[in-house]
Amino acid sequence: MLTALFTGLSIGLGSGVAPGPLTGLAISTTLRNGLGPGLRIAVAPLLSDTVIVLLSLTLVSQLPDVAITILGIVGAIVVAAFGIEILWSAQKMRGSELDIGGQKSTRLRKLPVLAQGVLINFLNPAPWIFWITAGSTILIGFWRESPAQAFAFIFTFYFALVGAKVVIVFALAASAHRMSARTYRLILTASGILLLVTAAILFITHVVS
Repeated sequence: MLTALFTGLSIGLGSGVAPGPLTGLAISTTLRNGLGPGLRIAVAPLLSDTVIVLLSLTLVSQLPDVAITILGIVGAIVVAAFGIEILWSAQKMRGSELDIGGQKSTRLRKLPVLAQGVLINFLNPAPWIFWITAGSTILIGFWRESPAQAFAFIFTFYFALVGAKVVIVFALAASAHRMSARTYRLILTASGILLLVTAAILFITHVVS
């Protein structure tokens, strides 16, 4: 159970704080429109990911065990790549205040705020890549051990993913729309290291099995 909780929290936290389209949109929306709209963007994965997770699980569950093992190794590499990307993003950050691009097209701005977040996350390839490789194989592996572990993983993953974005939005709203870039760099660095540790555990688990 502890492995499922650690895996969900580490990957979820890394995904939640990582610079990307949805994080950028949550930040820019909070800066432009305030706390409420920013929170609606932050919770968008709870809606958009439902389709992504179901489709990915349906696809991967049809594969033979050997293919799932190979896909799990690929997933570990993907998680490691995400961790390296986050560490690289932390190193590249400059300035004293948080500034992540989140520009939206004119057409997108015409949609309700929550719909903007759902659409951007659904069209972002990163969740698809994660769930088709690492996410599905992790979830299937925990399910085979016990359904409780699978639920623990999925719950802690989305708790950390959405929770991290919510914390960022609250921090921006509570600090007069400012956040220390140094603090964000530290969060990114810690998250990147956690992802690398998790990737190593996943890789060893699939290779040994």
